[in-house]
Amino acid sequence: MEVIGALLALLVGLAVGFVINVVSTRLSANRPLFATLSCTRSAHPLKLAQAFPVVGYALQGGRCSTCGEKLSISYPLVELSMGLLFAALFLLEGWGLRFPFHALYVALLVLVLVIDWKHRDIYLSVIGLGALVALAGSALLSEVGIVSALIGAAVAGGFFLLAYLLAKLIFPRIEEPLGAGDVFLALMMGLMLGFPNVVGALLIGPLLAGAMALIMLLSRRSKLGDFMPYGVALCAATILFLIYPGPFAEALKLPSLSMMLFGHY
Repeated sequence: MEVIGALLALLVGLAVGFVINVVSTRLSANRPLFATLSCTRSAHPLKLAQAFPVVGYALQGGRCSTCGEKLSISYPLVELSMGLLFAALFLLEGWGLRFPFHALYVALLVLVLVIDWKHRDIYLSVIGLGALVALAGSALLSEVGIVSALIGAAVAGGFFLLAYLLAKLIFPRIEEPLGAGDVFLALMMGLMLGFPNVVGALLIGPLLAGAMALIMLLSRRSKLGDFMPYGVALCAATILFLIYPGPFAEALKLPSLSMMLFGHY
């Protein structure tokens, strides 16, 4: 039964990954979210086989079978990643109340990640939806709790607001040295993870951003002064703490922070 459940979660994740690809593309292009599925290059309608998650890309050999344009490898990668993340969530949590909330959290975080990576933007509509879902989850999931969620949002949002203001002072000639969207993303992170786990995500996030920036520099995909993937790294760190927080929380001594504030972990 566990294998069947994991396969079902995988299929659901693949479908959600397809939706993320559609929504991220249409939001960035300011197109209607519920329009007919069509090719992003030539605008011709898509057949069912072309739109099928992962398999559609493979069957077409990485090129649209209608217009011949090359398809981005990011589409099947997003779909496959969502399938694996959902399967991992099921294996760790089962079909209990935590699964639908954590699955929604992960889906929204991946949506933010994809848009920020591809288009260097964070949409407040997505953040607002994520915040509402996280508030509902914190009220229903005992391991977080509404107090912990609000403290987490205050800590994460306050930290990034301070960083945003300091960046404005230190780099006055740069229009946006740190994106304002990252401040709102940090608030959503705090609501999803609660305190003290959000502290761990805030510590690991910049490390991931630095690692990604270094890889991009070494591979000559970017140069000094280019876009730093803060939002991408913060989303990745949050997903990490949602799915498997234990070892990272212990390594960073986060339970001691919880003991100081709440008297328990």
